[in-house]
Amino acid sequence: MSIEFEKLTARRLNPGAIIPQGLDNQWAPTNALKQLARNGIPLISWKGRKKAVLSEWRRALIYAPQVVVNRVALFNNSVVVDDYSGENKKHFQDLLKRHIVVDYLLTEDAPDQRPSFEIADEKWFKWLDVIQDVKVPCIRLDWEKQDDDFRNIAAVFHNYIQSLNMADRTEHLTNAFKLPKKLRRNFREKLIEVASFAFDVASQGKNISRSDLYKKFVCVDGSIIDEGHYDKTKPFAVELKEIFDLRYTVNLPDALGRYAFTPKGSPDRTVLGDVGQANLQNLLSENRVSEFINVLKRMQFATLSEALYLKGLDLLSLGDVLSIRNTDEWDRYIASLNSLLSNPMEFAEKVDDVASMFTKLNRKITDLKIANIKKSSGEMVSRWQPGMMIVVAIGGALMQLSLDSTDTSRILVQTLSGPVSIGIAPIAINLKITATERVDLGISINFMRSKVNQGREVWQEVKAALQNDPHFKFLNEDDFRTSKDADQSKNENDWNKYI
Repeated sequence: MSIEFEKLTARRLNPGAIIPQGLDNQWAPTNALKQLARNGIPLISWKGRKKAVLSEWRRALIYAPQVVVNRVALFNNSVVVDDYSGENKKHFQDLLKRHIVVDYLLTEDAPDQRPSFEIADEKWFKWLDVIQDVKVPCIRLDWEKQDDDFRNIAAVFHNYIQSLNMADRTEHLTNAFKLPKKLRRNFREKLIEVASFAFDVASQGKNISRSDLYKKFVCVDGSIIDEGHYDKTKPFAVELKEIFDLRYTVNLPDALGRYAFTPKGSPDRTVLGDVGQANLQNLLSENRVSEFINVLKRMQFATLSEALYLKGLDLLSLGDVLSIRNTDEWDRYIASLNSLLSNPMEFAEKVDDVASMFTKLNRKITDLKIANIKKSSGEMVSRWQPGMMIVVAIGGALMQLSLDSTDTSRILVQTLSGPVSIGIAPIAINLKITATERVDLGISINFMRSKVNQGREVWQEVKAALQNDPHFKFLNEDDFRTSKDADQSKNENDWNKYI
């Protein structure tokens, strides 16, 4: 029986479509990476890996209207494969029928074309079975010829790595990873060494690959890259890995003009400090900069209600996911999210609605799950006081705005000064709804990405405008990492987790 499929182009994706970084076969949250490297445990042996990936997969399927999945993950990620095995088959088919999951084809012309990489017969036939009798939504960069697209993507990755010797970029990344002063010079020198290595590869007429970088700077010499044997004797192996991974995993979202979905406990793309991504919105004119400052000054944070919530999204089955997406609460959350993404300069009026709809959705998720289980729900729920914050990144400088719990008429502002270009600088704004150790329901939404002229002046202007407004209270920069309002989760104690 022939397989039916639909050829989608980037323009036909949902505006809020995402590509989940948590399905990358090399992903692990920062804290886990540090522990694995420190203890000499390979990624393949990390006991918490499946739970962490499942949580991110569920987070993507619930909190985004549409999820584009790289074909490699559809075959080789055991969490995804489990979702179309056995009784789950009909649920996964429903995800395909409703265009919730979209198959990203690399070089294949159809979803039933066996890929060029090695795949076991059992996995392949299981995939063929699930796409029978389903019109599979598929996307490629170009349905005619993709060679130019592949070359461009490879060049973007290479050019970023090769630019790590630039002073602004080394300063930005050094600041982003909040390294102790005694290590900063060594880290900058290591970034310059990485760039030099990329130059050497380029001199051979090739673009550098992530595997090249892993072999040289991250993994134990001679080890199997996919197994993740991280070498603690290689300086800054964890930080470099996160830079390589982040630039690698945003390639496809950038090419499709959609969003990279940042996993909990991992740095967001603004850590990269790259101005040239293709999906940046237009340069903000001077008038728009003034408008942006006025929007910031109108910010009013809602007080989100404390309640018992489900402890983690990994507790949900695929059937639960579909039930959740059929609720009015899910519809209202997605409507509020799409409205924010479509009108980012109206965030003062829209972020509260997104946060409110997010907590109502999580309340509904909890109620549905508890109603469907026979055993005691006590071990599945915990009390959570949701918190929200806005994070503004201009170049390497960061500003975080959150509600003052002691005076709800006031907004706390924390800044972390970093390098900001005198000329064009990237500006990004995130809405973060905080998670806790007990409840893993937080989310980070990078709803605005743009550029500004004279970035350093804009940063100073934004700071000055808020400092002169009594509605805002500035905290000392040294308090950025220790303030309760800035860090509600012990697992997310570095500034790059907030963006």
